[in-house]
Amino acid sequence: MTAENIYQQSLDKQRIILVGEGSGLITSMVIHVLKFHQRKFDVISPGLPISLSPVSPIIIIHATDQLLDYNHHIAILSEAGSEEDVKLFEKLADATPKGGTLIYPDFQASLKLIGTKERTDVQAITYGKFKHERKEGETLLISSTGERTPAALNTDRQLEYVSAAKELLKKIGISSGQFYRGISTYIPA
Repeated sequence: MTAENIYQQSLDKQRIILVGEGSGLITSMVIHVLKFHQRKFDVISPGLPISLSPVSPIIIIHATDQLLDYNHHIAILSEAGSEEDVKLFEKLADATPKGGTLIYPDFQASLKLIGTKERTDVQAITYGKFKHERKEGETLLISSTGERTPAALNTDRQLEYVSAAKELLKKIGISSGQFYRGISTYIPA
């Protein structure tokens, strides 16, 4: 199914596109938390069967090509592997519509430059390494209120990408408490 077909079948859905080297991991975290809370959503991701439901209010698109053809509302950028990726991600960011959202990392200079570029009526949200502590071999995510939640996340990249997942989930109606309950049961593949 082409990006254009997917777009035509998801006109009434909020379209969320995830791109970059970490987009697969971010997508799996988001899917896990949404399933944990029994939220309705569609997903387009390499390796997963395509099934679009008329009752799902959102579609999560883990995209590797035809990025501009999905006409997204929310875009999440993760690591760019090449200069070509950076140029493509900038085009994607520039295509974010008024009222849309761009979520980008603060740890890759080229993407931070894209994210901080002024765009009319586009909300830009940055993410970095999630506040955490390691205690007796366990990673504890630390909330803004200081609560600690155990999570099976051990690498710096996982801790950066869980931050992106939290920002996206907040935009689509998952509260902070719901996020922590869901992510505490997530096991990276």
